[in-house]
Amino acid sequence: MPGYSHSVSDSGLCCRSSGRWRVPVSNATVLVVEDEAIIRKDLLKTLESLHYDPLCAVSTGDEAVTKAREYVPDVVLMDINIPGTMNGIDAAGKIRDELAIPVIFVTSFSDDAVIEKVKQVNPYGYIIKPFTERDLKVAIEIALLRKTAEAQDMPVPPDSAESTGEENREYPGLSDIRTLLLGDFFHDIVLLIYNSAGVKELVFTSFIERSLKSQGSLLFAYSLSKAHRKFQREIQNGKITTCRMKGGEISSLQQALSDIPEQSGSDEVFPLRVIIDFSEQFDQRDILGAVDLLLAIRKKGVPVCGIIALYAGAGDDALVNELSQSIQKVIVTTNRGTVISCADHSFPLEHLSFLPQPVVDEVVKKLLEPVILTFLEKPVAGSEILHGIKERYNVSIPKARIYTRLYALQKMGYLATHTSRKTKLYYPTEAGKGYIRQKLEDFNSVFHHILVEVIDRDAGIVGGDKKT
Repeated sequence: MPGYSHSVSDSGLCCRSSGRWRVPVSNATVLVVEDEAIIRKDLLKTLESLHYDPLCAVSTGDEAVTKAREYVPDVVLMDINIPGTMNGIDAAGKIRDELAIPVIFVTSFSDDAVIEKVKQVNPYGYIIKPFTERDLKVAIEIALLRKTAEAQDMPVPPDSAESTGEENREYPGLSDIRTLLLGDFFHDIVLLIYNSAGVKELVFTSFIERSLKSQGSLLFAYSLSKAHRKFQREIQNGKITTCRMKGGEISSLQQALSDIPEQSGSDEVFPLRVIIDFSEQFDQRDILGAVDLLLAIRKKGVPVCGIIALYAGAGDDALVNELSQSIQKVIVTTNRGTVISCADHSFPLEHLSFLPQPVVDEVVKKLLEPVILTFLEKPVAGSEILHGIKERYNVSIPKARIYTRLYALQKMGYLATHTSRKTKLYYPTEAGKGYIRQKLEDFNSVFHHILVEVIDRDAGIVGGDKKT
């Protein structure tokens, strides 16, 4: 085969950075940019055999940029000599500047002039054809490792939408919206129309975390997502059922929904929670049929809630209009600056409420203790709490504030620690579990009491009687 050769895959790598040994990232998502069909097909097959997740393969620089924006892969494998209005080097520069995604060049060019041009876009790797599976795996793992190290050391960059103002021209009324709090998000079926894979993954992860705290089952049907990867233990023990839909084919989803038993007449009724991610191109009739099947399950007595997700760029107005007839709650992410926050302890709101980010900053920073406590139900590193707060609320907290509170809880006997791969993990003691549960209940009761008083006052209710 031209430009490519096979070898037996190595059994794994172990890489070192900043004095810490790390296990290589597996199941990373990869976008392949290669104009030769045979090599393209073979690369996809090889990536799967190496336990990566090839999202798709494209043949032009323009398609590469479009798909990178849509899918936000972990790594891009980029050929240099490709057709289109931009070559591989130009496309790599655009992907780097816009999305900060690691790009590895896979090319037969090795002359000095090309390498000098490549150096200008700061690639994460350069593989010369022909290459082996081991060459490919080493390059990807090193790129992922370097990206992780950079993310830990770099300050959070200013949001591109905020700095340019370009993203909100279509929605001038939403220019200051930074966070969306979702009321009743976990009690109904919601149609999510997104234009950012990062926002989608955050919503999926938050929904899964919340669902695992309650009784019932969770079905995660996806075409392009990595939200389920951090829940491998729950998948293995049957708490989460996954269903991969590839190439616009939904027969596996239809089968999974058909296998759900009726609960009418039973003493105990458990809810079914679902995430159905139609990220690829699916037949409109198939999507509508799957939703109808889901609603039919609800009519049989099974409480159903969850997310039906559609990518905005691939959506059809007629499809969205028809879906919204049966799914009353529709969420549209309007720009890259919008963050959807699925808080573990929601305020008692009956609808979606938009809040300016300064308000969220103030609440999270002044009421940091209950926010930290929501992360302590399982062993967790302080850095994970910092990252989680940033993801959920778009708020940056000084590291010292997090570790000061963790140390105080440890001194009181509510937290213990153990070390895993040189990372200190905090977890609640038996006394700590009771303390955390009671503390969160107390905070929730206070919030509810204050907000109910405000609602009653605004409604003209004093002492339980409405003013006339």
